[in-house]
Amino acid sequence: MPPEMLAAAVAGRDQIEVRRVPVPEPGPGEVRVAVESCGICGSDLHLFHAGYFAPGTIPGHEAAGRVDALGDGVAGLAVGARVAIEPMRGCGGCASCAAGLYSICRDAKLHGLHLPGGLAEYVAVPAARAHPVPRGLDASLAALAEPMAVVVHALGRGGLRGGQRVLVLGAGSVGLLALVAARHLGAGEVWISARHPHQAARAKQLGAARVLGEAETAPLALDAIGREAPIDLVVETVGGQADTLRAAAAAARPGGVVSVVGLFLGAPALDPTALLLKELTLAWSYCYGAAPGARADFAAALDVIDGARDALAPLVTQRFALGDVARAFAAADDRRGGAVKIQIQP
Repeated sequence: MPPEMLAAAVAGRDQIEVRRVPVPEPGPGEVRVAVESCGICGSDLHLFHAGYFAPGTIPGHEAAGRVDALGDGVAGLAVGARVAIEPMRGCGGCASCAAGLYSICRDAKLHGLHLPGGLAEYVAVPAARAHPVPRGLDASLAALAEPMAVVVHALGRGGLRGGQRVLVLGAGSVGLLALVAARHLGAGEVWISARHPHQAARAKQLGAARVLGEAETAPLALDAIGREAPIDLVVETVGGQADTLRAAAAAARPGGVVSVVGLFLGAPALDPTALLLKELTLAWSYCYGAAPGARADFAAALDVIDGARDALAPLVTQRFALGDVARAFAAADDRRGGAVKIQIQP
């Protein structure tokens, strides 16, 4: 009988449990990673409550750990090396993959959604998607590489240039990481909107130049604020059912850019008049990539994390054992409870 491991599996809508499943064997060009830490993402929660996960799915796409076994043909990685896992797999043969945009490959698959994810003791992934982490970076911080790569890509899609004023809508974990990344990549000022007091406090600790409360994020209020202090780039990180695209269009200066990261669960409201009259660019941003000749978003993300270790450490607010995964999902759902990033440590 093959060896078994513990893994969290979706049992149905709003139901997750721990099961014993076979330990994966790495195929050619793959490595098996012993998972040390895996974050629960806001998109995990959206999909979990929407019933989007197929029964039996092992979630988790924000994982880091140590290489446990090498498949045939793997070079450049050694057993015991700590790695951050880039969970996206493209087909490898289409124009998008050739351009390094494998996240928009029509046949792309994501570990934690279409393929077994990191809420398990082990996961097998392509060696090319196992990124060595900077020396001394612990697993909790390394597991932030996936959401950090998302915001690095979003800032690139938004054309961030040095000295610009950036407004981040939403101060959840992705919004706070966007604040850190924008500052690291040269933004002049970074503003952020925060719904809860603990989010506002974290944003100030991370260097936000201004934190906007809920009353200030209505479209009319943002239009007035943006007229006084022009906002070059708005990064939307909320998604769900939020009315943030109208707010973003109101905030952005004429000729500005809105980079959309949030996962919307329906058709979001738009203000086409503001988009037209301001000639705004609406840039949708999905995951990350590695364009030929350019730095991979994951590598850039690990650089940002390495340079902000002390600042980022408090963002991991709670850690749970794999056996407590249901309790961890409930805690991640409780935005008023002070959680920013919750991680499972098998």
